Amino acid sequence: MKKVVTTLMLVSFTLMANAQGMIIDKTQARNTKKAKSDTLTIDQVAYRITYNSKSVTDTTKTPYRYKDDEMRLEIGKNGVSRFYSYTRFLRKQMTAEMIKKGGGIDLTSIPKGGAISWELYKNYPVQGKTLYLDVISLDSYQCEETVETPDWQLVPDSTKEILGYQCQMATTRFKGRQWTVWYTEDIPLDEGPWKLRGLPGLVLSAYDAKRQYVFEGAGLEQVSTDQPVVIVEEKREKISQKNFRKVLSRYDPMAALSSRGIKIISVKEADGSEGKLPTKLPSNSIELE
Repeated sequence: MKKVVTTLMLVSFTLMANAQGMIIDKTQARNTKKAKSDTLTIDQVAYRITYNSKSVTDTTKTPYRYKDDEMRLEIGKNGVSRFYSYTRFLRKQMTAEMIKKGGGIDLTSIPKGGAISWELYKNYPVQGKTLYLDVISLDSYQCEETVETPDWQLVPDSTKEILGYQCQMATTRFKGRQWTVWYTEDIPLDEGPWKLRGLPGLVLSAYDAKRQYVFEGAGLEQVSTDQPVVIVEEKREKISQKNFRKVLSRYDPMAALSSRGIKIISVKEADGSEGKLPTKLPSNSIELE
């Protein structure tokens, strides 16, 4: 039996990860709209690297229940880069199309995964800066920081083949996690997933010590046609990483929706039984400090 969410919301990718289906008062949902947004071209893609990602949201449950994303690293001709979940992009795109056509959102036809909600831009809005974008329910946030390079320790005599390239190992303690990466000097790009940059070659594999975040190279492409690196311009609250983690840890889904006049009529679990919206969602930020 199909799980259908009868709502106009694009909000609830975070909520859907916990409640399998929600029936929402459509009259009230109609009055809740995100601010108008525009897509801005900020560079042209020179290289596109695809990573298969596994991440853990709830670290209290073992063995870990991984969530999958297809991540894309787009490196621009003028030095701007964007790292984001292509899976989440597709989910949002398909959901928007369903809403536009009217009726409900059929979750069974939308790609699974898309747990990583954040995007990271490097050398944007200016050279030497990073821009981290994330959402919590209907609220959008941005964090602008100076580009940082992890303090890498190269591991001698380490070799591994990934996508046909000979790779070497490097390790670092960065942003509260111990990371191990494999990079190849055959591709002289000092880039990698997330903020794992600054090595003498492209990072094709990365994972933290607890394997709560895993990025494995799945494909790479040198782009010859005009394909833009884009950013969606919309109203966002400026915030530090530390304060964003505080907001996320205190987030109450029911209170947030109620404050916007959205009434939850019912919540259905995957097996069709009655469920309830949690008052707190598990979170596990890639940055811990």
